[in-house]
Amino acid sequence: MQQPTGIELAVTMKGSPAKLAEAVGNGVLRQHVEHWLKAGVVSAEKAPYVAAATGIAIELLNSKVPWTLARKTRAKAVAEPKAAIGEGA
Repeated sequence: MQQPTGIELAVTMKGSPAKLAEAVGNGVLRQHVEHWLKAGVVSAEKAPYVAAATGIAIELLNSKVPWTLARKTRAKAVAEPKAAIGEGA
């Protein structure tokens, strides 16, 4: 038996694609959730919002993105905003 995908877990947790879309907000529609279910992966753009709404690890929602690198880049941008956009130094 195959393990459920992150998006399948999220839909099960919230009860339906429509309820997940409502919980996530940020422009996510039921149709987006249904597309992700078919694809087995949440879009990289919306995965952080789904993770925040469900508590499911972002890596389970979309394993194709190097999230560790994204986190480090974001942390650096917060710590050193001018350096992150190429100013200063």
